[in-house]
Amino acid sequence: MTTVANELSTELDLDDLVHLENMFVEFGREDGMAAGERNGAIEGRVMGCEKGFELSREVGYYAGCAQVWKSLAQMDPERISEKSLKKINSLLDLINSFPRQNQLDDDVIAILDRIRGKFKTVASALQTAERYADAPKSKMFY
Repeated sequence: MTTVANELSTELDLDDLVHLENMFVEFGREDGMAAGERNGAIEGRVMGCEKGFELSREVGYYAGCAQVWKSLAQMDPERISEKSLKKINSLLDLINSFPRQNQLDDDVIAILDRIRGKFKTVASALQTAERYADAPKSKMFY
C-alpha cells in the first residue's frame, strides 16, 4: 500500500511543479509584453523624431536654395530668366504644400519626391551643381 501512496504523492508533486512552471512562464510573458509595449513606444517616438528631423532638414535646404535664387532673380533680373523664375516659384509653392504636421492622409514621401524632382529641374535650368547631400549621422543615440 505504501508504494501506491508514494507513487500518488510523486505524481501530485510533478503536477504541482508543471503547474508552477507554467504559472511562471505566463507571468514572464505578461511582464515581457508590458515592457515591450513601453520600450516600443519610446523607440517609436525617438525614431519618428529622427526621421521627421531628416525630412525637415532636406525640405529646408530646398526652400533655402529656392529663396536665394528668387532673391538673386529680383536683384539681377538679367541673370535668371523669367522661365526659370516661374520654375523657382513653382518649387516654392510645392515646398509650401509640404505638410508641417503629422497627418495620416498625406503622402509625405510622394510630395518629397515631387520636390526633389522640381529642385533638380530648377538647378538644371540655372546650370548649377546644387544637390542635397545628407549631413553626417549624429553620434548621439538613445
